[in-house]
Amino acid sequence: MAVILSAGNENERRYLIPLVERLIEQKRKPGEVWADRGYASKTLDEQLAQLEIAARISKRRRPSDPIPEGTPTREVWRGTRKHLKTIDPNGRHRWPVERTNAWLKSKRRIATRRDVKDTTYLGFIQLGMLHILATSF
Repeated sequence: MAVILSAGNENERRYLIPLVERLIEQKRKPGEVWADRGYASKTLDEQLAQLEIAARISKRRRPSDPIPEGTPTREVWRGTRKHLKTIDPNGRHRWPVERTNAWLKSKRRIATRRDVKDTTYLGFIQLGMLHILATSF
C-alpha cells in the first residue's frame, strides 16, 4: 500500500497519479483503478491510459441525461424539490477500499489529526494498517 499525506482542504483528485506512480516505483503496477465520481475527468482517464492502467471511474449523470432502463432509483428530497437518485454500479467494487478507510478512521489517533509532524501521523497510519491486516485477515 502507498499513502500520500496532504492538507485536508485539498481535492484528492490531484494526488491520484502521483500515488499510482509511487506504486509503480514499488513494482506494484495496478491493472485497474476503481474510483468514485469525484475522480471523474478526461485528463485522469488519459493519464491512466498512458500508464496502461484501466480507469474504472464512475461517471456523473447530469439531470438532463436519461436514466438507463433497469437502473434502480429512489426519490430523495433536496430542499423543497424531489430528485431521482441512482445507485452507482461500481460501488460494490469500491466497497473494500471504503471499508478499509472506515476501519482506519475508527482509530481515534488517525481520525482527527493532532500530530504536528507528518512522519508521526504517517507512522500511526501504518500502525493502523498493520492492525487491520493482523486482526481482519
